[in-house]
Amino acid sequence: MLPRGNAKRAGFNPSEPLVVAGMFRTANGLGQAARLGIRALKQQGYNPVAVDLSGTLNQIDGHSEDTLQQMPDASSGTLVLHTNAPETRTALRALGLRRWHNWRIIGYWAWELSEPPKEWLSIAEHLDEIWTPSRFVTEAFRPFIDIPIRTVALPVRAPEFTPDDTPARFDTGPLRCLIMADGRSSFHRKNVLSAVRIYRNAFSQKDDTSLTVKLRNVTEYPEFSRDLTEAVRGDDSITIIDESLSDESRWNLIASHHVMLSAHRSEGFGLHLAEAMSVGRVAMATGWSGNMEFMNAENSVPLPYKLEAVKDPYGVYKAPKGSIWARVDEDASIEAIRQLNKDRESAGRIGQAAADYISANLDGAGYVSALDS
Repeated sequence: MLPRGNAKRAGFNPSEPLVVAGMFRTANGLGQAARLGIRALKQQGYNPVAVDLSGTLNQIDGHSEDTLQQMPDASSGTLVLHTNAPETRTALRALGLRRWHNWRIIGYWAWELSEPPKEWLSIAEHLDEIWTPSRFVTEAFRPFIDIPIRTVALPVRAPEFTPDDTPARFDTGPLRCLIMADGRSSFHRKNVLSAVRIYRNAFSQKDDTSLTVKLRNVTEYPEFSRDLTEAVRGDDSITIIDESLSDESRWNLIASHHVMLSAHRSEGFGLHLAEAMSVGRVAMATGWSGNMEFMNAENSVPLPYKLEAVKDPYGVYKAPKGSIWARVDEDASIEAIRQLNKDRESAGRIGQAAADYISANLDGAGYVSALDS
């Protein structure tokens, strides 16, 4: 007998437990979202409990820098649950929550298409409210779900770097580009192959540029692996990394590059883009979907696109009929990245504007105000 949502349930009570549950030992976007959430609450003076669901959901591939605890033995409290929607029931069972408890349960849900899967809709009955990382996601859910839905942007805070790991300067050295994607989030949606083509067609090896393609779970998608191998064949300036990284290693990787290149078809938020911007990197990405809530022409390089029907040959997205996403304009993207390489002074200004914007607008204040409302 799992909990039933109640939109009239009382809000946050500081005398009761505050729990953030998620995959703290998992190096994917959901895991990072849980880690960012709990750190934002602590920075605002709260004392949240971090409950790890990585083992429950069979996704342990790292360690947590946060202190992990057991679910409090309390009949009421506030829970912010960072899981994919289909994992909600499994998570609630593991946390020991049942219908007779009086917990305010908030599901932090992300989705990348214009309409959610129908099988997700009934899961909302277990929640008091849903938080999403962007208006793009909120508007995808709103017509189909009748519980409160709030747009609560992820808090993004750049780390302190050591002198040895200072972010790469724009005015010296070859242009270093970075692509990041996880196969379980769909390499086709992330459009890795298009991004690789953009880089290869923009530069020759004489240009002294480089590209790092940082991936996870490539072996689960052998067709994509073959396609990628063929796409990079013969170009020694491209390095492929297929592994999970610690938060520190991931941040250092981002900071050591100048450009975060994304030819994505759709993003619910685009956390890797926001993280890159927070450390003054240039986000060069498809100008459509959730990332455009923090990207603009002054603080990044939005790439032109056309909309088309969703079709995922790797089978991760089985989209509802009528769903759309974007196809980036590769020719325009090639010219944009060439221009960025030519005008490093402009690239530096864009990077600084990006860092300023993220610091001012994704500081975690929205996360905390949503909790208290």
